[in-house]
Amino acid sequence: MSNNESLIEFNPKLPKLSKNESQVLKLLVEAGKLIAPIYQEQERQARVRIDKKEIDKAAQKDSAILSPYTVVEKVDGKIIATPYHIKYAKFLEPIAKKLEEAAKLTENKAFGKALKIQAKALLDGGYEKATAAWLKLEPYILDISIGPLHHYDDRLPSLKASYHAWVGVVEKEGTDRLYNYKNVTLSARRKALVPKERIEMDQDQIKAKVLDVVLLSGIMARTKFVGLNLPIDVDIVEKYGAQVTLFNQPNDLRLKEQILPTFNKIFSREFRESFSREDLRRGYLRATALHELAHSYLYYKNAAKNLQDLSHVIYELAATILGLRLAGSLLLKDRITSKQLESMIVAYVSRDFYLIDESKNSKFMTNYVLGGKIFINFMLESGALKQSGGLIMVNFTKIFVSLHDLSTILESLLAQGTRKDVESFIRRYTR
Repeated sequence: MSNNESLIEFNPKLPKLSKNESQVLKLLVEAGKLIAPIYQEQERQARVRIDKKEIDKAAQKDSAILSPYTVVEKVDGKIIATPYHIKYAKFLEPIAKKLEEAAKLTENKAFGKALKIQAKALLDGGYEKATAAWLKLEPYILDISIGPLHHYDDRLPSLKASYHAWVGVVEKEGTDRLYNYKNVTLSARRKALVPKERIEMDQDQIKAKVLDVVLLSGIMARTKFVGLNLPIDVDIVEKYGAQVTLFNQPNDLRLKEQILPTFNKIFSREFRESFSREDLRRGYLRATALHELAHSYLYYKNAAKNLQDLSHVIYELAATILGLRLAGSLLLKDRITSKQLESMIVAYVSRDFYLIDESKNSKFMTNYVLGGKIFINFMLESGALKQSGGLIMVNFTKIFVSLHDLSTILESLLAQGTRKDVESFIRRYTR
Protein backbone atom coordinates (compact mmCIF):
# COMPACT_ATOMS: atom_id res chain seq x y z
CA MET A 1 0.00 0.00 0.00
CA SER A 2 1.27 3.47 -0.91
CA ASN A 3 -0.11 6.35 1.11
CA ASN A 4 -0.10 10.13 1.25
CA GLU A 5 -2.81 12.46 2.48
CA SER A 6 -4.45 12.95 -0.90
CA LEU A 7 -3.72 9.62 -2.61
CA ILE A 8 -3.72 6.03 -1.35
CA GLU A 9 -3.17 2.94 -3.48
CA PHE A 10 -4.03 -0.53 -2.20
CA ASN A 11 -3.05 -3.92 -3.55
CA PRO A 12 -5.99 -6.14 -2.61
CA LYS A 13 -6.47 -9.71 -3.74
CA LEU A 14 -8.94 -9.30 -6.58
CA PRO A 15 -11.17 -11.80 -8.36
CA LYS A 16 -10.01 -12.90 -11.79
CA LEU A 17 -10.68 -10.12 -14.28
CA SER A 18 -10.85 -10.44 -18.04
CA LYS A 19 -8.14 -8.81 -20.11
CA ASN A 20 -10.56 -6.04 -21.06
CA GLU A 21 -11.60 -5.44 -17.44
CA SER A 22 -7.95 -5.24 -16.36
CA GLN A 23 -7.19 -2.71 -19.08
CA VAL A 24 -10.19 -0.58 -18.14
CA LEU A 25 -9.29 -0.76 -14.45
CA LYS A 26 -5.81 0.57 -15.24
CA LEU A 27 -7.30 3.60 -17.00
CA LEU A 28 -9.69 4.25 -14.12
CA VAL A 29 -6.80 4.20 -11.65
CA GLU A 30 -4.87 6.64 -13.84
CA ALA A 31 -7.88 8.96 -13.89
CA GLY A 32 -8.34 8.68 -10.13
CA LYS A 33 -4.73 9.62 -9.42
CA LEU A 34 -5.22 12.91 -11.26
CA ILE A 35 -7.84 14.01 -8.71
CA ALA A 36 -5.23 14.42 -5.95
CA PRO A 37 -3.71 17.68 -7.30
CA ILE A 38 -7.17 19.27 -7.55
CA TYR A 39 -7.92 18.47 -3.92
CA GLN A 40 -4.54 19.85 -2.90
CA GLU A 41 -5.37 23.04 -4.78
CA GLN A 42 -8.73 23.24 -3.01
CA GLU A 43 -7.00 22.97 0.36
CA ARG A 44 -4.52 25.66 -0.59
CA GLN A 45 -7.27 28.03 -1.69
CA ALA A 46 -9.30 27.34 1.46
CA ARG A 47 -6.50 28.73 3.63
CA VAL A 48 -7.46 32.20 2.38
CA ARG A 49 -10.41 33.00 4.61
CA ILE A 50 -13.20 35.43 3.74
CA ASP A 51 -15.47 36.86 6.41
CA LYS A 52 -18.78 34.98 6.48
CA LYS A 53 -20.78 38.20 6.73
CA GLU A 54 -19.20 39.41 3.50
CA ILE A 55 -20.05 36.11 1.81
CA ASP A 56 -23.67 36.17 3.00
CA LYS A 57 -24.10 39.75 1.81
CA ALA A 58 -22.61 38.99 -1.61
CA ALA A 59 -24.75 35.85 -1.91
CA GLN A 60 -27.89 37.99 -1.81
CA LYS A 61 -26.91 39.25 -5.26
CA ASP A 62 -25.23 36.10 -6.57
CA SER A 63 -26.67 32.75 -5.43
CA ALA A 64 -23.78 30.90 -7.10
CA ILE A 65 -21.64 31.93 -4.13
CA LEU A 66 -23.50 29.41 -1.96
CA SER A 67 -23.38 26.59 -4.52
CA PRO A 68 -21.40 23.54 -3.39
CA TYR A 69 -19.66 23.60 -6.76
CA THR A 70 -18.08 27.05 -6.88
CA VAL A 71 -14.81 28.52 -5.68
CA VAL A 72 -15.42 31.76 -3.79
CA GLU A 73 -12.64 34.35 -3.93
CA LYS A 74 -12.13 38.02 -3.21
CA VAL A 75 -10.77 39.81 -6.26
CA ASP A 76 -10.13 43.56 -6.18
CA GLY A 77 -12.35 43.85 -3.13
CA LYS A 78 -15.25 42.01 -4.77
CA ILE A 79 -16.43 38.50 -3.88
CA ILE A 80 -16.85 36.29 -6.93
CA ALA A 81 -17.87 32.68 -7.50
CA THR A 82 -16.27 30.56 -10.22
CA PRO A 83 -17.78 27.16 -11.12
CA TYR A 84 -15.51 24.23 -10.36
CA HIS A 85 -15.50 22.99 -13.95
CA ILE A 86 -14.11 26.35 -15.08
CA LYS A 87 -11.74 26.98 -12.18
CA TYR A 88 -10.12 23.55 -12.43
CA ALA A 89 -10.47 23.01 -16.19
CA LYS A 90 -6.76 22.43 -16.80
CA PHE A 91 -6.78 19.63 -14.19
CA LEU A 92 -10.06 18.12 -15.36
CA GLU A 93 -9.38 17.82 -19.07
CA PRO A 94 -6.82 14.98 -18.78
CA ILE A 95 -9.11 13.17 -16.31
CA ALA A 96 -12.02 13.38 -18.73
CA LYS A 97 -9.80 12.02 -21.51
CA LYS A 98 -8.89 8.99 -19.38
CA LEU A 99 -12.56 8.32 -18.66
CA GLU A 100 -13.47 8.68 -22.32
CA GLU A 101 -10.67 6.29 -23.25
CA ALA A 102 -11.97 3.77 -20.71
CA ALA A 103 -15.51 4.26 -22.06
CA LYS A 104 -14.39 3.39 -25.58
CA LEU A 105 -12.39 0.39 -24.39
CA THR A 106 -14.85 -1.32 -22.03
CA GLU A 107 -16.94 -4.17 -23.36
CA ASN A 108 -19.71 -3.21 -20.92
CA LYS A 109 -21.59 -0.63 -22.98
CA ALA A 110 -23.76 0.62 -20.12
CA PHE A 111 -20.67 1.20 -17.97
CA GLY A 112 -19.04 2.96 -20.91
CA LYS A 113 -22.05 5.23 -21.33
CA ALA A 114 -21.92 6.21 -17.64
CA LEU A 115 -18.20 6.96 -17.95
CA LYS A 116 -18.87 9.26 -20.92
CA ILE A 117 -21.56 11.12 -18.99
CA GLN A 118 -19.21 11.46 -16.02
CA ALA A 119 -16.41 12.76 -18.23
CA LYS A 120 -18.73 15.38 -19.69
CA ALA A 121 -20.00 16.36 -16.23
CA LEU A 122 -16.46 17.07 -15.05
CA LEU A 123 -16.08 19.56 -17.89
CA ASP A 124 -19.52 21.21 -17.92
CA GLY A 125 -20.77 20.87 -14.33
CA GLY A 126 -23.67 18.52 -15.15
CA TYR A 127 -23.24 16.58 -11.92
CA GLU A 128 -26.88 15.61 -11.43
CA LYS A 129 -27.00 13.93 -14.83
CA ALA A 130 -23.89 11.92 -13.93
CA THR A 131 -25.36 10.94 -10.56
CA ALA A 132 -28.52 9.73 -12.27
CA ALA A 133 -26.49 7.69 -14.77
CA TRP A 134 -24.55 5.86 -12.07
CA LEU A 135 -27.66 5.15 -9.99
CA LYS A 136 -29.41 3.66 -13.03
CA LEU A 137 -26.44 1.43 -13.90
CA GLU A 138 -26.86 -2.30 -13.44
CA PRO A 139 -24.28 -4.00 -11.16
CA TYR A 140 -20.84 -4.40 -12.71
CA ILE A 141 -17.58 -5.77 -11.37
CA LEU A 142 -15.63 -2.51 -11.80
CA ASP A 143 -16.52 0.61 -9.86
CA ILE A 144 -15.46 4.25 -9.88
CA SER A 145 -16.71 7.44 -8.31
CA ILE A 146 -14.95 10.62 -9.38
CA GLY A 147 -15.53 14.36 -9.23
CA PRO A 148 -16.70 16.84 -6.59
CA LEU A 149 -18.20 15.07 -3.57
CA HIS A 150 -20.86 17.04 -1.72
CA HIS A 151 -19.99 15.84 1.78
CA TYR A 152 -18.62 17.37 4.97
CA ASP A 153 -14.96 18.44 4.75
CA ASP A 154 -13.54 20.39 7.68
CA ARG A 155 -10.77 21.85 5.53
CA LEU A 156 -13.05 23.53 3.02
CA PRO A 157 -15.59 26.31 3.53
CA SER A 158 -18.96 25.12 4.79
CA LEU A 159 -21.07 23.24 2.23
CA LYS A 160 -18.41 23.23 -0.50
CA ALA A 161 -17.85 19.97 -2.36
CA SER A 162 -14.43 18.29 -2.26
CA TYR A 163 -12.84 16.52 -5.21
CA HIS A 164 -12.57 12.78 -4.72
CA ALA A 165 -12.11 9.48 -6.45
CA TRP A 166 -12.34 5.86 -5.55
CA VAL A 167 -11.65 2.92 -7.82
CA GLY A 168 -12.39 -0.64 -6.85
CA VAL A 169 -13.70 -4.07 -7.71
CA VAL A 170 -17.00 -5.33 -6.34
CA GLU A 171 -16.60 -8.05 -3.70
CA LYS A 172 -19.49 -10.42 -4.37
CA GLU A 173 -19.71 -12.20 -1.02
CA GLY A 174 -19.70 -8.95 0.95
CA THR A 175 -22.19 -7.36 -1.44
CA ASP A 176 -24.58 -10.30 -1.11
CA ARG A 177 -24.35 -10.02 2.68
CA LEU A 178 -24.99 -6.28 2.55
CA TYR A 179 -28.09 -6.84 0.40
CA ASN A 180 -29.25 -9.42 2.92
CA TYR A 181 -28.91 -6.84 5.70
CA LYS A 182 -30.68 -4.26 3.55
CA ASN A 183 -33.61 -6.55 2.83
CA VAL A 184 -34.11 -7.29 6.52
CA THR A 185 -33.61 -3.80 7.94
CA LEU A 186 -35.48 -1.85 5.27
CA SER A 187 -38.29 -4.32 4.58
CA ALA A 188 -40.59 -2.90 7.25
CA ARG A 189 -41.97 0.61 7.01
CA ARG A 190 -40.49 2.41 10.00
CA LYS A 191 -42.79 5.07 11.40
CA ALA A 192 -41.53 8.63 10.97
CA LEU A 193 -41.69 11.06 13.87
CA VAL A 194 -43.10 13.71 11.52
CA PRO A 195 -44.35 11.79 8.45
CA LYS A 196 -44.91 14.81 6.21
CA GLU A 197 -41.30 15.91 6.75
CA ARG A 198 -39.65 12.63 5.77
CA ILE A 199 -38.98 11.35 2.28
CA GLU A 200 -40.18 7.76 2.12
CA MET A 201 -37.78 5.46 0.30
CA ASP A 202 -38.67 2.09 -1.18
CA GLN A 203 -35.91 -0.41 -0.47
CA ASP A 204 -35.55 -1.04 -4.21
CA GLN A 205 -34.38 2.58 -4.53
CA ILE A 206 -31.39 1.82 -2.31
CA LYS A 207 -28.53 0.06 -4.08
CA ALA A 208 -25.65 -1.52 -2.19
CA LYS A 209 -22.15 -2.80 -2.86
CA VAL A 210 -18.94 -3.74 -1.07
CA LEU A 211 -15.65 -2.92 -2.76
CA ASP A 212 -12.10 -4.13 -2.65
CA VAL A 213 -10.44 -0.77 -3.08
CA VAL A 214 -7.57 -0.17 -5.47
CA LEU A 215 -7.33 3.60 -5.07
CA LEU A 216 -8.60 6.48 -2.95
CA SER A 217 -7.89 10.04 -4.02
CA GLY A 218 -8.68 13.54 -2.79
CA ILE A 219 -10.99 13.79 0.21
CA MET A 220 -11.44 10.00 0.19
CA ALA A 221 -7.72 9.48 0.80
CA ARG A 222 -7.73 11.97 3.63
CA THR A 223 -10.80 10.66 5.45
CA LYS A 224 -10.53 6.99 4.49
CA PHE A 225 -14.28 6.59 4.79
CA VAL A 226 -15.33 2.99 5.43
CA GLY A 227 -18.80 3.57 4.03
CA LEU A 228 -20.88 6.18 2.25
CA ASN A 229 -24.53 6.64 1.34
CA LEU A 230 -24.73 8.97 -1.65
CA PRO A 231 -26.00 11.40 -2.73
CA ILE A 232 -26.68 13.40 0.44
CA ASP A 233 -28.91 15.98 -1.24
CA VAL A 234 -32.44 14.85 -0.32
CA ASP A 235 -33.92 16.33 -3.49
CA ILE A 236 -31.57 14.24 -5.64
CA VAL A 237 -32.24 11.16 -3.52
CA GLU A 238 -35.98 11.60 -3.97
CA LYS A 239 -35.54 11.69 -7.75
CA TYR A 240 -33.04 8.90 -8.31
CA GLY A 241 -32.54 6.89 -5.12
CA ALA A 242 -29.26 6.28 -3.30
CA GLN A 243 -26.22 4.02 -3.26
CA VAL A 244 -24.62 2.49 -0.15
CA THR A 245 -20.96 1.61 -0.67
CA LEU A 246 -18.64 -0.12 1.81
CA PHE A 247 -14.85 -0.18 1.46
CA ASN A 248 -12.94 -3.21 2.74
CA GLN A 249 -9.37 -1.89 2.80
CA PRO A 250 -10.15 1.41 4.58
CA ASN A 251 -11.97 -0.67 7.20
CA ASP A 252 -8.83 -2.76 7.73
CA LEU A 253 -6.77 0.42 7.94
CA ARG A 254 -9.10 2.02 10.48
CA LEU A 255 -9.00 -1.15 12.56
CA LYS A 256 -5.20 -1.17 12.59
CA GLU A 257 -4.59 2.53 13.16
CA GLN A 258 -7.52 3.58 15.34
CA ILE A 259 -9.77 0.89 16.74
CA LEU A 260 -7.35 -1.78 17.97
CA PRO A 261 -4.90 0.60 19.72
CA THR A 262 -7.78 2.34 21.49
CA PHE A 263 -9.52 -0.93 22.33
CA ASN A 264 -6.33 -2.17 24.00
CA LYS A 265 -6.01 1.11 25.89
CA ILE A 266 -9.52 1.65 27.29
CA PHE A 267 -10.73 -1.86 28.18
CA SER A 268 -9.48 -4.31 30.80
CA ARG A 269 -7.53 -7.39 29.78
CA GLU A 270 -10.37 -9.63 30.90
CA PHE A 271 -12.86 -7.74 28.73
CA ARG A 272 -10.48 -7.69 25.74
CA GLU A 273 -10.12 -11.46 25.84
CA SER A 274 -13.78 -11.75 24.79
CA PHE A 275 -13.18 -10.01 21.44
CA SER A 276 -10.71 -11.03 18.75
CA ARG A 277 -9.22 -8.78 16.10
CA GLU A 278 -11.55 -10.40 13.56
CA ASP A 279 -14.56 -9.75 15.81
CA LEU A 280 -13.73 -6.05 15.81
CA ARG A 281 -12.94 -5.92 12.09
CA ARG A 282 -16.25 -7.48 11.14
CA GLY A 283 -18.03 -5.60 13.91
CA TYR A 284 -16.96 -2.20 12.64
CA LEU A 285 -17.80 -3.08 9.03
CA ARG A 286 -21.26 -4.27 10.11
CA ALA A 287 -21.81 -1.13 12.17
CA THR A 288 -20.82 0.97 9.17
CA ALA A 289 -23.14 -1.00 6.88
CA LEU A 290 -26.09 -0.41 9.18
CA HIS A 291 -25.13 3.23 9.66
CA GLU A 292 -25.30 3.78 5.90
CA LEU A 293 -28.54 1.82 5.53
CA ALA A 294 -30.08 3.78 8.41
CA HIS A 295 -29.67 6.99 6.43
CA SER A 296 -32.55 5.73 4.30
CA TYR A 297 -34.90 6.32 7.24
CA LEU A 298 -33.54 9.80 8.00
CA TYR A 299 -34.20 11.81 4.85
CA TYR A 300 -36.00 14.72 6.48
CA LYS A 301 -36.71 17.40 3.90
CA ASN A 302 -35.87 20.51 5.89
CA ALA A 303 -33.21 19.21 8.27
CA ALA A 304 -30.29 20.79 6.42
CA LYS A 305 -32.06 24.15 6.18
CA ASN A 306 -33.27 24.15 9.79
CA LEU A 307 -30.11 22.87 11.47
CA GLN A 308 -27.72 24.67 9.11
CA ASP A 309 -24.03 23.98 9.74
CA LEU A 310 -24.84 21.60 12.61
CA SER A 311 -27.04 19.30 10.53
CA HIS A 312 -24.16 16.98 9.66
CA VAL A 313 -23.36 16.29 13.33
CA ILE A 314 -26.91 15.17 14.05
CA TYR A 315 -27.46 13.39 10.74
CA GLU A 316 -24.36 11.21 11.04
CA LEU A 317 -24.82 10.40 14.73
CA ALA A 318 -28.52 9.65 14.21
CA ALA A 319 -27.60 7.16 11.46
CA THR A 320 -25.05 5.44 13.69
CA ILE A 321 -27.44 5.09 16.61
CA LEU A 322 -30.36 4.00 14.45
CA GLY A 323 -28.05 1.56 12.66
CA LEU A 324 -27.15 -0.10 15.96
CA ARG A 325 -30.85 -0.32 16.76
CA LEU A 326 -31.59 -1.86 13.36
CA ALA A 327 -29.07 -4.56 14.23
CA GLY A 328 -31.76 -5.87 16.57
CA SER A 329 -33.85 -6.93 13.57
CA LEU A 330 -30.86 -8.85 12.20
CA LEU A 331 -30.50 -10.52 15.59
CA LEU A 332 -34.17 -11.53 15.63
CA LYS A 333 -33.84 -12.98 12.12
CA ASP A 334 -30.68 -14.90 13.12
CA ARG A 335 -28.58 -12.95 10.62
CA ILE A 336 -26.17 -11.98 13.39
CA THR A 337 -25.45 -13.25 16.91
CA SER A 338 -25.49 -11.38 20.22
CA LYS A 339 -21.69 -11.54 20.24
CA GLN A 340 -21.54 -9.94 16.81
CA LEU A 341 -23.84 -7.14 17.95
CA GLU A 342 -21.67 -6.55 20.99
CA SER A 343 -18.59 -6.47 18.73
CA MET A 344 -20.23 -3.71 16.70
CA ILE A 345 -20.78 -1.62 19.82
CA VAL A 346 -17.28 -2.21 21.20
CA ALA A 347 -15.66 -1.28 17.88
CA TYR A 348 -17.76 1.88 17.65
CA VAL A 349 -16.99 2.91 21.25
CA SER A 350 -13.28 2.39 20.57
CA ARG A 351 -13.45 4.55 17.45
CA ASP A 352 -15.22 7.33 19.39
CA PHE A 353 -12.59 7.39 22.10
CA TYR A 354 -9.91 7.52 19.41
CA LEU A 355 -11.51 10.56 17.78
CA ILE A 356 -11.98 12.31 21.12
CA ASP A 357 -8.35 11.73 22.04
CA GLU A 358 -7.12 12.91 18.63
CA SER A 359 -9.21 16.07 18.87
CA LYS A 360 -6.95 17.33 21.66
CA ASN A 361 -4.23 17.97 19.07
CA SER A 362 -6.15 18.23 15.80
CA LYS A 363 -9.38 19.56 14.33
CA PHE A 364 -9.68 16.56 12.02
CA MET A 365 -13.28 15.38 11.40
CA THR A 366 -14.68 17.83 13.94
CA ASN A 367 -18.31 16.89 13.33
CA TYR A 368 -17.61 13.22 13.98
CA VAL A 369 -15.74 14.16 17.15
CA LEU A 370 -18.79 16.05 18.39
CA GLY A 371 -20.97 13.04 17.60
CA GLY A 372 -18.58 10.78 19.47
CA LYS A 373 -18.59 13.03 22.53
CA ILE A 374 -22.38 13.15 22.55
CA PHE A 375 -22.63 9.36 22.35
CA ILE A 376 -20.03 8.67 25.05
CA ASN A 377 -21.39 11.27 27.47
CA PHE A 378 -24.99 10.15 26.90
CA MET A 379 -23.99 6.56 27.68
CA LEU A 380 -22.02 7.63 30.75
CA GLU A 381 -24.99 9.63 32.01
CA SER A 382 -27.34 6.65 31.57
CA GLY A 383 -24.91 4.21 33.20
CA ALA A 384 -24.50 2.20 30.00
CA LEU A 385 -20.80 3.05 30.17
CA LYS A 386 -18.76 3.59 33.31
CA GLN A 387 -15.22 4.84 33.81
CA SER A 388 -12.99 3.57 36.57
CA GLY A 389 -9.24 3.72 36.90
CA GLY A 390 -8.87 4.93 33.34
CA LEU A 391 -10.80 1.96 31.95
CA ILE A 392 -14.26 1.70 30.39
CA MET A 393 -16.89 -0.79 31.54
CA VAL A 394 -19.82 -1.66 29.28
CA ASN A 395 -23.34 -2.61 30.34
CA PHE A 396 -24.79 -3.94 27.09
CA THR A 397 -28.34 -4.18 28.45
CA LYS A 398 -28.35 -0.50 29.38
CA ILE A 399 -26.74 0.41 26.07
CA PHE A 400 -29.64 -1.07 24.11
CA VAL A 401 -32.13 0.95 26.17
CA SER A 402 -30.05 4.12 25.86
CA LEU A 403 -29.73 3.67 22.09
CA HIS A 404 -33.51 3.91 21.81
CA ASP A 405 -33.63 7.07 23.93
CA LEU A 406 -30.80 8.79 22.07
CA SER A 407 -32.16 7.78 18.68
CA THR A 408 -35.53 9.35 19.48
CA ILE A 409 -33.92 12.64 20.51
CA LEU A 410 -31.73 12.81 17.41
CA GLU A 411 -34.51 11.99 14.97
CA SER A 412 -36.73 14.59 16.62
CA LEU A 413 -34.02 17.19 16.02
CA LEU A 414 -33.81 16.19 12.36
CA ALA A 415 -37.57 16.21 11.92
CA GLN A 416 -38.52 19.41 13.70
CA GLY A 417 -35.53 20.89 15.50
CA THR A 418 -33.83 24.24 15.04
CA ARG A 419 -30.18 25.16 15.06
CA LYS A 420 -30.68 26.61 18.54
CA ASP A 421 -32.10 23.27 19.74
CA VAL A 422 -29.08 21.42 18.38
CA GLU A 423 -26.68 23.94 19.85
CA SER A 424 -28.22 23.43 23.28
CA PHE A 425 -28.14 19.64 22.92
CA ILE A 426 -24.49 19.63 21.82
CA ARG A 427 -23.52 21.96 24.64
CA ARG A 428 -25.09 19.65 27.20
CA TYR A 429 -23.28 16.52 26.04
CA THR A 430 -19.89 17.88 25.02
CA ARG A 431 -18.83 19.77 28.13
